[in-house]
Amino acid sequence: MFEVVTGSRRPLCNGTSRRDFLRAGLFALPGLGGMGRGARASDPTAAGPAVRDKSVVFLFLAGGPSQYETFDPKPGGPDGFTSIKGHIPTSLPGVRFASYLPKLAGLADRLTVVRSFQTKHSEHDGAHKQMMTADLTVQDGRPVTAPGLGALYARAAGAANPATGLPRHALVPPTTRNAKGRAGFNGSYEGVVAGCQPALLGTAFSPFEVAAPASEGFVEQKKRGGQKATEPAAPDPLGVFVPGVPLPQLDARLDLLKQLDTLDRRADAAGAMGRLDTFTARAADLLRTGTVRNALDLSLEAPATVRAYDTEHFPNWNCDDNSRFVRSGPSVGFSLGRQLLMARRLCEAGAGFVTVVCANWDFHARKGIPNTPEGMGVFGPPLDHAVSAFLEDVRARGLEDKILLVVTGEFGRSGLDKNLGRHHHPKSCPLVLAGGGLRHGQVVGQTDRRGSEPAADPIRIADLHATVLHTLLDVGRLRGDAAAPAAVLDRATNGTPIRELFS
Repeated sequence: MFEVVTGSRRPLCNGTSRRDFLRAGLFALPGLGGMGRGARASDPTAAGPAVRDKSVVFLFLAGGPSQYETFDPKPGGPDGFTSIKGHIPTSLPGVRFASYLPKLAGLADRLTVVRSFQTKHSEHDGAHKQMMTADLTVQDGRPVTAPGLGALYARAAGAANPATGLPRHALVPPTTRNAKGRAGFNGSYEGVVAGCQPALLGTAFSPFEVAAPASEGFVEQKKRGGQKATEPAAPDPLGVFVPGVPLPQLDARLDLLKQLDTLDRRADAAGAMGRLDTFTARAADLLRTGTVRNALDLSLEAPATVRAYDTEHFPNWNCDDNSRFVRSGPSVGFSLGRQLLMARRLCEAGAGFVTVVCANWDFHARKGIPNTPEGMGVFGPPLDHAVSAFLEDVRARGLEDKILLVVTGEFGRSGLDKNLGRHHHPKSCPLVLAGGGLRHGQVVGQTDRRGSEPAADPIRIADLHATVLHTLLDVGRLRGDAAAPAAVLDRATNGTPIRELFS
């Protein structure tokens, strides 16, 4: 176990133990996660023959983004059932987006907008889990029993990329989580994390959680002589931006890099590496050096690329009792740009499924919760900027056909209430896809006049999962593989891939 190497059982900064880190980060020593048949059961890093050279970035807008204020603004819809701030033309003739998304409107010819997508559950926790597992029976507060989509992919592809040592399945959460003493409206996304878990597949296929570093725009709140004051953030010794006060839970990546240095020094001094079996020693060596270390270090990016992704300059505050953001004091900004940049780097380094979480798209207009114009005015611009930067970046790097971007939430929104709030509505959920070598520049399906549900032929969660797995895997070949995991094959065939993407 990892303690053999480091001599310590101290928890990592995200609360996991070093034993758990070994299972996920050193790819779960042989036997911890093997659920297959034949040779691959003893080596969870071994890839099956059906794996394509593609990756998925699954951008989860946790909280329930409004279809009206994003990709289905319903021009001419009844009062309360159209975008509250109007709509704009896109690069696709006759297709309009909500006015909050001008950059994405200009890139619509690279997107597939699915307007007939619907989910089932109307509360966040259960809906998060259902979206990630395609198990429509899991409820709020209940554990998942079906593996998450990323875990299933890792089971088929191997827990780690054998060429680079990077885990195939990764999770990039918001770095503003639990930012004590700082302003920020971040929300809950524990259900998304729970839905990413491997369930009975075993811990070898758990997501490798990587916190994208925080920005130098963060400032510390301190008391000086009884007065609160702000202080510029301290520089990051690695060249990436971190908060001015050490908040380890905000930067698992930085802590990981420090641990790798400790592993180098202490393991070699103790001779522990010589006591490891060949497989584990190889995995440890890959983790300590080279591609894995580089993938986690955003300071290696060109400054112009980092600037292109930057969303920290978009303000983000706490919300008051009148459903309005408190536009005073420091703002934590948005980490979404850096999260997507980290996701691209992980894909380049060999990850196959990266979940990026952007919380809290929950605009009820209640105490401490913004109304729709407040929420979208703050959350819409960084989404538009970050996703557009990602699309431009992957095209410039020749990765557009290799990385499939999926943007969705757990459900959509109802019509406006008298306080300008919208409420949970699973019958119509935003879904956009880009890249992956699929056919784009189209709208799939339509909603009814009110934008409340598909006019016909709804696309469901199982269909989305089948679409992703058919992109990542050669499912026909998978069917002919006697060692193919049954759970993977079942998920790939229980739904119907969105045919317009493959025609």
